[in-house]
Amino acid sequence: MRLAAAAVVLAAMSASAAAQEGAMVVLSAGASGFWHHNSHVTQTVGLASIEYRGTSDLYRGMKPLVGAFGGSDDSSYVHAGVYRDFALAPRWIVTPHFSAGVYSDGTTNDLGGKLEFQSGVDLFYRLDHRWRVGATLRHVSNGGIYDVNPGIETLAILVAIPLD
Repeated sequence: MRLAAAAVVLAAMSASAAAQEGAMVVLSAGASGFWHHNSHVTQTVGLASIEYRGTSDLYRGMKPLVGAFGGSDDSSYVHAGVYRDFALAPRWIVTPHFSAGVYSDGTTNDLGGKLEFQSGVDLFYRLDHRWRVGATLRHVSNGGIYDVNPGIETLAILVAIPLD
């Protein structure tokens, strides 16, 4: 029973610590299209991204993000959305996020249209001075608003740099 109470107190303390962190830039590098589950996603491509994650509480802890990625096949995506940090332990943070944006096909993978939605989850380890390192799994899809909706997955490593 004491162990459970200690875990609850620790989680509450770390949740407030994660919530109090300031704005950051999140950089990533990884691979997209590694799961060739349909005829529209046929190539694995390298991917790099940058996101700004703000601190304004939009609704129940959700905060704004804007970002962009570029692929080694000349694909690109510019998006805006929301994220929320959840502390798992004093230094571990899980961050689900969702955004919508404009996608430009590269030379290999066709996602079906210009308007695409990205959902994902990041797992971070918080270093000293509020820096974070982690990994992400993301999915980009048009949600069925076009005739073709193949979707594409990305796995990447992350570095989050505090801005204040």
